[in-house]
Order: sequence, then structure tokens, then C-alpha cells
Amino acid sequence: MKIFSLFLAYNIALARFLYQSNKRIVITKREISLDRLPKEFSGMTIAHVSDYHNAFFGFRASRLIKKIKSLDADVIFFTGDIIDRRTPNLRRAKTFIKKLEQLGEVYYVTGNHEIHYDEFNKLYDAIGASKIKNISMNSAVLTKGNQSIHLIGMNDVWFYGDDEDPEIYNIFYEKLKEKVEGKSEFKLLLSHRPELLDQYASLDLDLVFSGHAHGGQFRVPIIKGLYAPHQGVFPKYTEGVYKKGNTQLTVSRGLGNSRFPYRLFNRPEIIKVTLKRSEE
Repeated sequence: MKIFSLFLAYNIALARFLYQSNKRIVITKREISLDRLPKEFSGMTIAHVSDYHNAFFGFRASRLIKKIKSLDADVIFFTGDIIDRRTPNLRRAKTFIKKLEQLGEVYYVTGNHEIHYDEFNKLYDAIGASKIKNISMNSAVLTKGNQSIHLIGMNDVWFYGDDEDPEIYNIFYEKLKEKVEGKSEFKLLLSHRPELLDQYASLDLDLVFSGHAHGGQFRVPIIKGLYAPHQGVFPKYTEGVYKKGNTQLTVSRGLGNSRFPYRLFNRPEIIKVTLKRSEE
């Protein structure tokens, strides 16, 4: 009986730990100082949401929506993988889209799971029918007073060719370069993949929002993230802010999971980013 009680207690504790690690959303707050940020935008707040993977966060995504709403951000950025191609739940994704659009101004770009999802057109139509601004193939301009920010959106790399062909990274770069060239104002990019920081920095982008790495899935002290897609073991870009040249990259750990269904010491995350002009 004692052994059974210990076994039961262990399993209850393990179940509770896994639930906390995968369903209790944490809010991370970041202040990013930028030399070239227009003064009118200093103090602007952004809710950064990424890698939903049609995860369950309460009926009609209620817990997640409540968390995002609590940030009271000026704008919401979603950086890809709104669905999971291995365990797709289109109804849940569409419900999340309907709830998210009610929270304010939302800008969205695709992740790698969208392109591999068999019913991608239905998902794309749902986004198109909403108030969410899909800038995956376009750009936008954010304006305050007489100043502006050039907001660039990119489809995920795999939208540009076969995922086994390394040439698609060159195609991606050229597409991004076309969007950046001739833009003199502050340039902010939404792009799913953080491991392409070298490309972003070479184009002198000011700030990039990414996800994709899932925080390294398992996080341990010192080593931190253990594995991330397209970075492999001991990935470099998993969470936080990175800088190369004039370019800063902010990476979300995201919300859901994909190939491996659990996170460890790596709770789902949404981020509130506050932009500051460096001189202030």
C-alpha cells in the first residue's frame, strides 16, 4: 500500500508539473532601446504572440485571450505557426483568429507549419476574412504624428521552394532585400525564423520579431535550450534579445508544441515589448 501511495503521489506530481510547464502562460516584459526609433514611437507597446500550434488554452482560447488582453498593448504581432501540421485543428485555429481580432490591431506572418498544412487555403481564407492584417507578402506603415515605421512581413522560408533545397534561403534573402531597399524610415520585420539573424543584420534592419525555436523545448541551467528546429542541438537563438550590428532580434518561446508534445522548464510565453529611443 505504501509503495502504491508513493507511486500515485509521484504521478500526480508529474502530471501537475507537465501541466504547469505546458499550459500555464507566462508574460515576459522587455524594453528595447533603439538608436533610430522615431521619437513619436518611444513608449509604444507590442504584444508578441507566436507558435500557437492550435494548442488548447481553455474553451475558445479563453485563458490565452485574457492574457493577451491584459497586456493592453498598442499593437499585436503574431509571428507564425497558428496551426500545427501534424495535429491540425482548423476549428480551434479559426476560433482563436476570431477572438484575437477583437483585441485590437493585429499583424500576422506565416510560419513553416502553414505551408505544410493540407488545408492551408481554408486557414488563409479565415485570416483574410478577419480584421487581422496578413503582411506575409506585403508591408505596412505605422504612423504616429508625422513620423512612421516601415513594417515588413515575410512568408516563412519554405514558401519559396522545396524544403530540401538550400537555394530557398537565397531566394528568401533576395525577396527580403527587395522589400527593404529604398526604405529610409525605421525598419521593423516580422519573420518566423530567428536563426536568419545574419541575413537580417546584413540588410540593416532595426528590429526583428521571431519565434519558431519553442525556447529550445527543454531548458536547463547554463545550457538553456536543448533543441530547436533548423538550429539543432544546443541552439543559439531560443529566447530573449540578440544584437548584430544595428539589428536587434527579439525571440518568443511561443505557446504550443509540435513534433515533441511537451516542454520542460519552458512555460508558454507571450511578450510585452516596449520600444524606447536610446537617448531617453
